[in-house]
Amino acid sequence: MTHPAFLAFNTNGLWVGKFETGYDGATSTSEAQNNTTEVDKVIVKPNVYSWRNIQVANAFTVSYNYKRELDSHMMKNTEWGAVVYLSHSIYGINDEVRINNNSNYLTGYATTTENGSSSTTDVAMWNTTTGYLASTTGNITGIYDMSGGANEYVMGVMKDANGNLMSGWDSTRNSGFNGTLSGGGSITNGIDFPESKYYDVYNYSTSNTNYARRILGDGTGEMGPFNYVSSWYGDNSFFIYSNYPWFSRGGSFVNSSSSGVFYFSNSHGNIGSGVSFRLILCI
Repeated sequence: MTHPAFLAFNTNGLWVGKFETGYDGATSTSEAQNNTTEVDKVIVKPNVYSWRNIQVANAFTVSYNYKRELDSHMMKNTEWGAVVYLSHSIYGINDEVRINNNSNYLTGYATTTENGSSSTTDVAMWNTTTGYLASTTGNITGIYDMSGGANEYVMGVMKDANGNLMSGWDSTRNSGFNGTLSGGGSITNGIDFPESKYYDVYNYSTSNTNYARRILGDGTGEMGPFNYVSSWYGDNSFFIYSNYPWFSRGGSFVNSSSSGVFYFSNSHGNIGSGVSFRLILCI
């Protein structure tokens, strides 16, 4: 079987941002919180502040406009799943990826102890022996910040009961995309959803434990059995549902041991000081 992440773009490979997307020039956590579409602020490097407090639609727009010649886009839920699958194989670390516990939302860090709590001092850099444990390959060649750091929005959204794409909860808590709202009504003055290849669509449900709606390969429903946490390393496992129609992945440093590459949860898609995003390029 070919993983669905490679089918949508008819590509032989995907370049995945090695770190969470940073906000270039930010010198503090607050300076990296911007709900804007400033493409020139994109930076993907270690030891920079993650770009946070941005709606899904703006995060997608930034990602889309970053490198059009390479079909740049915001990471989809199935693309996150592809990285998870490779991580937990002979081509990856094949073990739990250590959390980035840096409470300043700096990219490329790892806790110095297994399941360590959030800290600004008990941290190891990405290019150290301990830092390698926070890479999906267990060495310097892998992808970082997929466990902890900031939680990450992905392009994975639910349809409503009538089959329409959902935007969020209400006029203030939404993704910025035009679509229906869980609390009633719809967003019509936002951004239209892009071409369908840029997002994954999930069927409607009023339950956040209806895992059967998963897309094979997205690294969600196939990771059971569940008891609100996955049987894979105890990562949080809350599916999108009627009140929260957008996926987030990886967890934040505050989630401690419940964060991880197998972590998935739900959101309105609105701004959040603990949520970032990741870039994808097609090759």
